[in-house]
Amino acid sequence: MMPINHTRQPNYQKVIPAAEAPRLPEKREADYVVFVDETGTPIDLGGSGGGSGAVTVDNITDATDTGKSVLKAASAAAARTAIGAGTSSLAIGTTGTTAAAGNHVHAVAAITGLQTALDAKLTGTKAAAQANSTATDVAGLVADFNSLLAKLRTAGVIS
Repeated sequence: MMPINHTRQPNYQKVIPAAEAPRLPEKREADYVVFVDETGTPIDLGGSGGGSGAVTVDNITDATDTGKSVLKAASAAAARTAIGAGTSSLAIGTTGTTAAAGNHVHAVAAITGLQTALDAKLTGTKAAAQANSTATDVAGLVADFNSLLAKLRTAGVIS
């Protein structure tokens, strides 16, 4: 908490809700807590800035020039200009000066080198065909399943 400047320290009797004060210090809201002096008059402590007068964009000491320009901007377009964002009049289209729609797609063939890169990722070969099982018992199912596993291993699909 910031200490109160010694010249502004009140000789207060009690702290009361501002709504109960006989009159409020200038620019204070009724839901603030205020200090009152021995006569019951609210004492304005001056807020956390310790000074008086209007707060303007120009006297915000820790804001950058860009930040101040955004705060002073009279419109959204002026704020975008202040941060170098340009305009928001970007058109959806298919040229180099337009934006693509969010649901656009590209065919694999339209992307140079993509098919070759994808093909290089495939290291296995196609597995030999496996006929549908006609087994009538568990032993027949085991034999068909083991045949399928052997074909998958030969093709390099599983190890």
